Amino acid sequence: MKLFFYFLLFIAIVAFGLTFSLKNPQLVELNYYPDIVISAPLVVVLLVTLLLGMLIGMLTTLMPQLRKHRELQRAKKEIQKLSKELQQQSPLPDKDSI
Repeated sequence: MKLFFYFLLFIAIVAFGLTFSLKNPQLVELNYYPDIVISAPLVVVLLVTLLLGMLIGMLTTLMPQLRKHRELQRAKKEIQKLSKELQQQSPLPDKDSI
C-alpha cells in the first residue's frame, strides 16, 4: 500500500512538472558578472536550482554522519588493540593462591 502511495505521489509530481513546463516555455536570462549571460528555459533554471539545493542539503547532512562513522572505526580499532594487549598479558593470580 505504501509503494502504491509513493507511486501516485511520483505521478502527481511528474504531472505537475510537465504541465508547469508546458505553460512556461519562455526563456530566462541569467546574468553572472558583467560578461556572462546564460539564456535557458524557466523550467531548466528551476530544475537546476532544485537539484543544486538537494545536493547541498544531502552533503550537509552527510558530513556529520561520515564524521561519526570515522570516529566509530577509530574506536573499534582501539578496542581491538586493547583486547590484544589484554590477551598478551599474563593472567592475574587467584585470590586463593595468596
